[in-house]
Amino acid sequence: MRVLLVDQSEPQSHSILRDLISEVCPWVNQDKVQFFEADLDDYITKSLSDDATDEASIIISTHACGSLTDDVIRYAVESRAASVSVMPCCYTGTAKGTPYGVQRMFGVSASADIKRSFLLHDAGYHVDFAAIPKAITPMNRLIVAERRC
Repeated sequence: MRVLLVDQSEPQSHSILRDLISEVCPWVNQDKVQFFEADLDDYITKSLSDDATDEASIIISTHACGSLTDDVIRYAVESRAASVSVMPCCYTGTAKGTPYGVQRMFGVSASADIKRSFLLHDAGYHVDFAAIPKAITPMNRLIVAERRC
């Protein structure tokens, strides 16, 4: 199993994250944890042009602002990821296509995430919602999906 971390610049926390992955998942040695400094579109273009035969197994995204969450979900579906977990952030413009009444009743953020859950469901995933404590971040909703067999 490989762990691929993709971001536009390597955060200071990368070495801490790499160490935590190795501690929590001892079957993943540090040599298998790689960081790619790229935006998601560049990474997707490169990964799809490579002759790699393994498909992505797990995709995790935290605080992917705006439509970046949708791009991560699209990549997860296209790469037939076994599971995907996203913690969306910055919802401006992301609820387009959801009925006005849904947006009015549930708010823009929930409406956008409901729309995202249907996209994953229609692509063959079992979808659920979860949350982390608000003390960690107020943008704490997770969309968790596992590909159905």
